[in-house]
Amino acid sequence: MAALLLLVCGNVTAQKNKSFSGTIKYSIRYEGDFDPQQLANAPTENTETIMGNFTRTSINIGIGYQHQIDMVDSITILFDIPMEKMAYSVPASRIDESFKQVQIEINKREDTKTICGYVCQGYDIVFTRNAEEEDEDEEEVKKTVLLVYTTEDIGIDEKINHSSCPGLKGYPLYQEQQLDGNKKIITEAVEVKKKKVSEVEFMIPVNYNYYTPEAFKEHLRQLFGTSGSEDDEDDDI
Repeated sequence: MAALLLLVCGNVTAQKNKSFSGTIKYSIRYEGDFDPQQLANAPTENTETIMGNFTRTSINIGIGYQHQIDMVDSITILFDIPMEKMAYSVPASRIDESFKQVQIEINKREDTKTICGYVCQGYDIVFTRNAEEEDEDEEEVKKTVLLVYTTEDIGIDEKINHSSCPGLKGYPLYQEQQLDGNKKIITEAVEVKKKKVSEVEFMIPVNYNYYTPEAFKEHLRQLFGTSGSEDDEDDDI
């Protein structure tokens, strides 16, 4: 744990006084024919804390909070729930490996959108997971379609998106995900606030139990009888 904290601290120091520093609050809304019971437990907002290319996303997951710390060379997930405070990290090399299984098509749109005072460029993005030979008939369900609007005034460069959409320019202040049928999930910034951000935001608190990704999944099975997300077949984040 001490070595991990030293590494995190060193990386944070290198990013100080670079680019945007502050917080972004997002609203999350759902359009279309969603199950009312599903919506009752769905998150309606999240908060991003940003310093340079480092981000920390915090979201209420119903039984507590999940925080994702993205430091370009690694991602750390923190779970703050009544039973336990837990954390695990995934190196960038493992994330890069998972993206080798995905084709990403990024198309710049002709339109822009002003969000919280930032003029944002629109992009259409399609993620297509490489289908296994035996699953060729299911190729369509392996596509994820997004409409995003990004600003290049947040983040040092496109590396800020390395774990979500490699190659995308600018940081998204608006994202619209098309689901089956007429359903959409829309995440949009409602407040962008510049302020000094402490490097502590990107460190793992000492009162968290730290696991390897594999040990973390096994621990969740013991707690809840599940491995976590239903779509984490890559087991990367």
